[in-house]
Amino acid sequence: MVSRVALRRELGARVRRACEGRVMVARLRVRRVVVCLSLYALALGAPAAAEDIVVARPQFDAEGRALAGSTCFFVDTDDVVGSAAVCAAHSLTLDELALSPMVEFRLGKTQRRVATSTRFFAKPGRAFSLPGGSFSEDLVSFALEAPPAEVRVLEVAEGEPAVGSTLRIFGVPAGVPSDQDDINGTVASVEGDRIHVDLDVSVDLRGWGGAPALDAEGRLVGMLQAAWIHEEKYRLGLTRAADIVAHVAEKLASSDASFSIAAAPSSGRPDPTRPGRPPGLNRNEASDVPTLAGPRAQPQEETDDVSLTLEVEYPPDNAIIGDPLGAFVAGKAYALEGRLRRFDVIFVVDTSGSTNEMTGTDVNENGVVGKSGLFGRADEGDSILAAEIAAATQMLRGFDPRGTRVGLVTFAGDPRTGFPPRQGRAAAITEEPLTSDYARIERSMRRLLDRKPQGMTHMAAGVDQATIELLGLRGGLSQPDPSSEKIVLFFTDGRPTLPYDPVFESENVKAVLRAADRSARASITIHSFAIGPEALDGPVATVEMAARTDGYFTPVRHPGELTEIVDTVSFANVERLELENLTVGSEAQEVLIKADGSWSALVPLEAGKNRVRVTAYGSDGTSLSREVLLQYAPDAPSPDLPREFVTRRNQLLERRLIELKRESDDMVEQTRRELKIEIDRERAAAQERAERQRKELEIKVDPDAEKSAAP
Repeated sequence: MVSRVALRRELGARVRRACEGRVMVARLRVRRVVVCLSLYALALGAPAAAEDIVVARPQFDAEGRALAGSTCFFVDTDDVVGSAAVCAAHSLTLDELALSPMVEFRLGKTQRRVATSTRFFAKPGRAFSLPGGSFSEDLVSFALEAPPAEVRVLEVAEGEPAVGSTLRIFGVPAGVPSDQDDINGTVASVEGDRIHVDLDVSVDLRGWGGAPALDAEGRLVGMLQAAWIHEEKYRLGLTRAADIVAHVAEKLASSDASFSIAAAPSSGRPDPTRPGRPPGLNRNEASDVPTLAGPRAQPQEETDDVSLTLEVEYPPDNAIIGDPLGAFVAGKAYALEGRLRRFDVIFVVDTSGSTNEMTGTDVNENGVVGKSGLFGRADEGDSILAAEIAAATQMLRGFDPRGTRVGLVTFAGDPRTGFPPRQGRAAAITEEPLTSDYARIERSMRRLLDRKPQGMTHMAAGVDQATIELLGLRGGLSQPDPSSEKIVLFFTDGRPTLPYDPVFESENVKAVLRAADRSARASITIHSFAIGPEALDGPVATVEMAARTDGYFTPVRHPGELTEIVDTVSFANVERLELENLTVGSEAQEVLIKADGSWSALVPLEAGKNRVRVTAYGSDGTSLSREVLLQYAPDAPSPDLPREFVTRRNQLLERRLIELKRESDDMVEQTRRELKIEIDRERAAAQERAERQRKELEIKVDPDAEKSAAP
């Protein structure tokens, strides 16, 4: 069956061809022209306008950007919230939707507004194409301010449609000047949470996501979610009407129903504390969620309360696992002050000449320990620069690209004095702007190893360039995100020797501190790593840049240990994470939690049902738990592993292999304890040396000094 718009086009073309024929009898010409014009007008008319319109398209504004979704329809919720609009979650940009204080529903061609919503529930369903997603959850509901005008509120059919019955699916066509179009299809099957419908012909379904499917009596049977080719026919996948009704009743009636938590305040200026993305599946929040009250949730005052959030993103609840190594479980955990934000992270890497020195360890794990000698070096991949790159790469592979963007800045610098004068390179360079494409970052890191380290150590330039990128200022390449948590991971093996002559050490240190103060005013946090003896003998610059920005200073006495030490860094404020199989009473064998709160673990299972509990502990002592039910069936295929989790699972398997090769778990734990004690000892010693260095350089540190506006 072809669409009504297509039929009208074909009829119009045939009538036009017939009317263009030559008429031999002159006296019939006028009558024939009148008839042709009448038929042509009828063909071009819109019969759909004579019947009720049932669909509209959502439109909203996100910080000045006009955005729209696909097809939505309207249902009645009885006494819950009155009329409501229902759309497919995957058809809307939910993180952009969270920035808008209002959604308007407009007709496709005429653009007349038929309904308005300033409320949508705070936890939209998960798109069916995402891990753990399903047709029954790929929904988002809007409570309307008033019943819709010019469109019909749909009645819901009882029961499932019969196989072989015909359904009419209504949508807002793309590229066709019409408020509504419809297509017919035949019910092929009803399986689980979906209805399968076959079409006889191929049609353009762009913009039809969320389209309602009606039975012969015009009652709602399902909602269009997906389309594919099946046995040389176009097959559609629909969400069942029963699941739509359950979703609307549950979500809009619950206490966590609210329009954008981050709706812009009445001043019209965007709220800088808005959440950067919609809440995920299986997420609990310790803090209260705003309730549905009035046309829009009023802006709330910021508090210093820590909100602990825990997500279990994989596998989905009730998943069947067949892996004999156990269940790979992954998610995110945050303990942040105020509201949840995304992360923007800049790696700042020292590429000065001193980073060409060997670490004395096998950094690149090729079986050869690099050493310097009269006839060159045994292994270039074991330098301090190689250790910096290895540590940054290791941290990068633990980040989650869905919520964390990463950039790369390098710094060195040429002296301003000397003869002949040097045509110096830029002291700090943005190798890669902020991006979610981690492969680009890794490629740039590998290229750094091909460049010979050279130059002096202009730390202030590295800090300033990172600030420029994070804020999107002139001279940077990155697009800013005002709502993100901004982090700098700063690696250096020395003291600052620029922008002034190295003999003016005090002035060089002060330049670094001024740069750190500029970062602090922009709410940027710097976590610094002082690598090797030289950096730890005069650590005041790295100690102070972290202290002034509320970051962490980490001493690394032996450069070869840097890759192991970076795993202790966290800017998600999660102290630890525990996973336990409550059914068998055993804990996860391997647990990894990364700096941005991304975590993963291997959990042992026994045949049958297994109840797994995940508990996150915040740095303030708060805790939050989440449970997931898994079924272990030996040799059964496990759920498809999303690409973003493949690297994390491989890291866990590598750790498992390493653990098996070691003598005992006690030895592993003892090694970790000794490393932590050594880090604490070095940190305390560095603080003492920094204090002595302050006195020697007469640097005044006033942590309570009033901070001016951000640059």
